Amino acid sequence: MITGIGLDSIEISRIAEKCEYPGSKFAEKMFTEHERRRSARNSRSPYEHLAGCFAAREAFFKATQIWVRKTDVSVAQRPSGEPYYVMVAHVERELGDRRVSLSITHDRTLAHAICICERPD
Repeated sequence: MITGIGLDSIEISRIAEKCEYPGSKFAEKMFTEHERRRSARNSRSPYEHLAGCFAAREAFFKATQIWVRKTDVSVAQRPSGEPYYVMVAHVERELGDRRVSLSITHDRTLAHAICICERPD
């Protein structure tokens, strides 16, 4: 049974501006080390990846109603390219028996993410 759906979109340029602002600690505060390393390897646009992670995390919060520090939930990718959430232990405990599914997409200017939260019937 679906218990929540979260959807978020963000302009990629907003993430770029916040990360590039002189003296900004935005990337360190908002993204895990893994997310930052993966974005640096994205030759097309490092900020596209970070914007996708940001939107995915916001979608997670909306779908689950679990409000935690931004870096307590991060985004990783399976070898197939499918994104999934990585959570610290206390977030997993709060999630309980619910499962979350994630999809991320981008266009030229925006990153979009949807999270579906389900509980077994």
